[in-house]
Amino acid sequence: MKNTILLITVLLLSAFSVSAQDITLDEVLENHFETIGQDKLSEVQTFKMTGKQMMQGMEFPFTVYVKRPGKIRVEVEIQGSTMVQAYNGEDGWMINPFAGSMDPQDVNEDQIKQFKEQSDIDGKLFNWKEKGYEVELIGKEDMEGTEVYKIKLTEKPENEGEEGDVTYYFIDADSFVILKATAKRTVQGQQIEVDNFQSNYKQVDGIAFSFAMETKMNGNTVSQMTIEEVKLGEDIDDAIFDRPVKKEETTTEENK
Repeated sequence: MKNTILLITVLLLSAFSVSAQDITLDEVLENHFETIGQDKLSEVQTFKMTGKQMMQGMEFPFTVYVKRPGKIRVEVEIQGSTMVQAYNGEDGWMINPFAGSMDPQDVNEDQIKQFKEQSDIDGKLFNWKEKGYEVELIGKEDMEGTEVYKIKLTEKPENEGEEGDVTYYFIDADSFVILKATAKRTVQGQQIEVDNFQSNYKQVDGIAFSFAMETKMNGNTVSQMTIEEVKLGEDIDDAIFDRPVKKEETTTEENK
């Protein structure tokens, strides 16, 4: 009799386990894309986002411009000056007035890679096969009291023999929006892990955007962002993504 009860218990637990995982990767992503309005997002050619970023007790207004294919410009106001970072799909540059110069400067390969990721309007999960990623559904788990589907995305390694960067997405099992993305990155030869929490989703022209984000490293909050406005389909001049000519180069041309 004890063996029979034990067998029934095992079978029941197995049944619950199967039902909890009885969903495929494609089904999770399909629900996610439907929830966020991916079909409409894929038609968006440009967007402009404004908001505020809080770091180390200070608040910085920012503006982000993104345009297909793969162009991004970020402007951050700091103590009356504006720091600019931009990428036009080929060239990445920045202007940092706190470095003692208003001339555009080169950025490193890690920053270029970050630009490429941020300028992907659709996000990594959409058309992941065409982008050369590997994606798998790890399973269902609890995240601070909320059931989520955990998805692992692995990028192609840049060099043979190395491991590709990994991002874990935690998608709400009920609403199918992304609640957290954990990125494991190699930056200047060192492995770092960054958690990006997303909340306060709002609809903009039928597309769901997160209007609140919190970034943590090693469990400590390093940045909080509040989005104030998202504008889609605005006319954005390609020239704002291009590296401006240095002042001395302009003077030389004028003297010719």
